[in-house]
Amino acid sequence: MDPTPVLADEFPNWLELPRDVTASILMRLGSIEILTSAQMVCSLWRNLCKDPSMWRAVDMINANDYWNDYDLERMCRDAVDRSCGHLVDVNLEYFGTDELLRHIADSSSQIKCLRLVHCYYDISDEGLSQVAAKLPLLEELAVSYCQFSKEALKAVGRSCPLLKSLKFNNQEYGTPHIECDEEALAIAENMPRLRCLQLFGNNLTNDGLQAILDGCPHLESLDLRQCFSVKLTGNLERRCAEQIKDLRLPHDSTDDYEFGAELDNEFRNWLELPRDVTASILLRLGAIEILTSVQRVCSPWRKLCKDPSLWRAVDMRNPDNQWEDYEVERMCRDAVDRSCGQLVDINIENFGSDELLRHIADSSSQLKRLGLAKCRGISDGGLSGVAAKLPLLEELSISYCLLSKEALETVGRCCPHLQSLEFKIRRYEKYDDEEAFAIAANMSELRCLNLVGNKLTNEGLQAILDGCPHLESLDLRRCFNLTLAGDLGRRCAQQIKHLRLPRDSTDDFECGSDFFNYEYEDLFVDDEYEYPNHVDIEYFEAYDDPNNY
Repeated sequence: MDPTPVLADEFPNWLELPRDVTASILMRLGSIEILTSAQMVCSLWRNLCKDPSMWRAVDMINANDYWNDYDLERMCRDAVDRSCGHLVDVNLEYFGTDELLRHIADSSSQIKCLRLVHCYYDISDEGLSQVAAKLPLLEELAVSYCQFSKEALKAVGRSCPLLKSLKFNNQEYGTPHIECDEEALAIAENMPRLRCLQLFGNNLTNDGLQAILDGCPHLESLDLRQCFSVKLTGNLERRCAEQIKDLRLPHDSTDDYEFGAELDNEFRNWLELPRDVTASILLRLGAIEILTSVQRVCSPWRKLCKDPSLWRAVDMRNPDNQWEDYEVERMCRDAVDRSCGQLVDINIENFGSDELLRHIADSSSQLKRLGLAKCRGISDGGLSGVAAKLPLLEELSISYCLLSKEALETVGRCCPHLQSLEFKIRRYEKYDDEEAFAIAANMSELRCLNLVGNKLTNEGLQAILDGCPHLESLDLRRCFNLTLAGDLGRRCAQQIKHLRLPRDSTDDFECGSDFFNYEYEDLFVDDEYEYPNHVDIEYFEAYDDPNNY
């Protein structure tokens, strides 16, 4: 190796390069890189970056929101304005709105190539349709994983007669396929000059493909990868082979697909699964997911979602009211009706009313498990009124509802098979054995009891141990009024196989340890009386001190 050092003056001075060479180098950068860094290098580069010829192509590549700390829409407008009407090629990725698209079209009537990737919801059918008429020279359109439909395709086809290349990859890869030829027919009827067409993951059928071959006689390149509803056999297969020079078949490799480096070469066609296997998969979803999306996937799934056996358990969990935009109570009634009286297990969270509870009880005499969480619309009278209609009930879970001992007494009297009870109700009294006495006097067959955060005292616990002789599991975490010492502590240890003590960890508590910080007052305030926060907080600060235990 030559030990002679390389001198600094042997390096080229980039500022001395010819202007056209520097421009050629800068044009290899993305538009975002130019606007955020390259133009700030020096005054020479800054002046060069204002030259309209630098902005004939605006590439706002933004894979995975890498530039999400910047105002990309404002930067894109700036880039378009710098082109001074010379823009011919624009690429928007992971951002964009209808307004931005209109600005581009109004400023750039010479556009020949438009690419939209993962623009999701802010660029609509209407937005693309409106600007199409302003892009008469458009030759290439690439739309991947946006929310466009046949309407946008029709408008583009009618307004852009020179369109030669279309990529319309409008399905998320790996999702179940709904056979649909609407997009294929829109292409066939409105884009006769197409030479290249990519429909990766589309749901067209043989009929749609036949229409495209008829309506696009100049087609030379056709990509049908992951289009599993197409069955290329017989005459259709021969026609494709004769008419299309570059044909990619549904099961061809996706290794060179621009968005598919992470894809498996073969996707499972979920519609080919046996019915019982599909049903087993759907049973793992919540009822809300089935009613809002799954049943709309295809006609076989829609029929399966009406099978009463699929609704023996109805899980209407609604954490943090994430489904508040839906009529969840109406959906719950629908789910119960679909069970045709076979419902045995139902869980309701963050919604519900006495009327809904009556509908469930009237329709489901075989119910064995009922779960109610944060159901402020269900009252003592409501639960008491339906208890007699649930003679087979074995498990009852009540969490953070406005229910009291009255409901427990009625359920205990009317449901003789009750073996498991969760009763987690936040109370603000320092001492309260009423619920414990109600349980002890009316639920003699209990095997499992969860009273997390209850205010019972040693007297209430003693009554439960006496009144529930079959009790095997008892959860007393955060029951800080208890003093499990002496005879009572020994009796618990002897009688209860699975015992959770007041100060045991709450890490596995379903609502998390944060619940005990009492930051959710609005969920548990009685309509007639608002308990003051400071009383409860002071009380728990005193009892959280180990010295007081």
